[in-house]
Amino acid sequence: MKTTTLIAAVSMLLPVVQAAVPAHFSDRAKEILADSVPVQPAEYPLNIVYFLGNDNEPVADYERRLSEIMHFVQQFYAKEMTRNGFPNRSFGMQMLENGNVKFHLVRGKRSHREYAYGTGHNACLEEIREYAAAHANSICSEHILVIMPTFHDAEYNDLQPGGVPFYGLGRNCFALDYAHFDLRHLGQNTHEGRLLTKWLGGLAHELGHGLNLPHNEGTVTDMAAMGTPLMGAGNYTLGMKPTYLTPNSARLLDCCQVFAPAGDKTEFYAPCPRPEVQQAALQYTGKELVLTVRCNNTTYVNALVQAPPYAVNQDYEAVAFCATPEGEADAAGFRTHRIAMPLSELTARQNTGKGEQGIDVLFAQPNGLRYRWRTTYDSATLKPGDEIPLSKPESMWQGY
Repeated sequence: MKTTTLIAAVSMLLPVVQAAVPAHFSDRAKEILADSVPVQPAEYPLNIVYFLGNDNEPVADYERRLSEIMHFVQQFYAKEMTRNGFPNRSFGMQMLENGNVKFHLVRGKRSHREYAYGTGHNACLEEIREYAAAHANSICSEHILVIMPTFHDAEYNDLQPGGVPFYGLGRNCFALDYAHFDLRHLGQNTHEGRLLTKWLGGLAHELGHGLNLPHNEGTVTDMAAMGTPLMGAGNYTLGMKPTYLTPNSARLLDCCQVFAPAGDKTEFYAPCPRPEVQQAALQYTGKELVLTVRCNNTTYVNALVQAPPYAVNQDYEAVAFCATPEGEADAAGFRTHRIAMPLSELTARQNTGKGEQGIDVLFAQPNGLRYRWRTTYDSATLKPGDEIPLSKPESMWQGY
């Protein structure tokens, strides 16, 4: 399996692509994309599907509009990955000769109403699998972004889009299209501008889930300097206010299949030995919680601190921290990772000093498999020097 050092060395030898903004893009898109950074070619591009029912049609000019939007989102990820120490890395896209993104136009067997928010994703994904089977080599990775036109009925329309799936689901994610989904509205304090922030930010956020990212909040210091994390509430700020990727997210993307540079033949997500935790300890110094974990089969160790409940979509404010490796791995691959979590860097919700708090320890393997181990502590009883009991690491499970 790959190692971070090997990837870094290989990446430095690869060419980066500084693609010119296509001539047919709108003037506003050319202005926004003028400061684009080079992006390394990808071995396994993201698949982007434009999905229709058997009774509706694509929204007008979708190829240009969505190509501009996807270039913008790719650039957001590339710039944030570069800032986080992974230069010129972003998700790859299949491209057409004219500079447009390649959208796989898939028409379903059912009416568009049967692919509604909530359960419509099941039939949609099944029919995309059938499309892939009938079109050899069309689907180039295990990650799929599905875009569907908004419903038009008494509740939804181009000025109030909705009705279709809009969420992350494993390595798949869903977003929508509507007539005003266009970069020309970016940053404008108009109805169309606010709509664009919501749905463009939403696309980038749900895509993050489809790229293996959990919800996570930034530290107090980082949010004061950089704004709102994309995988926190950044789906409501991207394009309107400062928005960023946390180091936690960047590390997970470094192990994501569609971020792998050309030539990286890693068998992403193939079964491999689970991380073993040889030792783990959590101490309170009076100013910070310090977690040390000695484990193997792991590239990165991250941690998320949050207050209960721990249910899905109750974790937007989970504050993210990253471990620092200490020393070299031993002959069996075990290495110690240290995570310092200053209480002053926790947001108000996680720093109440009252009752239970949870720490999710996230293990990222070189081929993109991820594990989570949850432990808890009582913030109301912490005293300097305390060694806090931890739950058994056997509670780890794959994926998050």
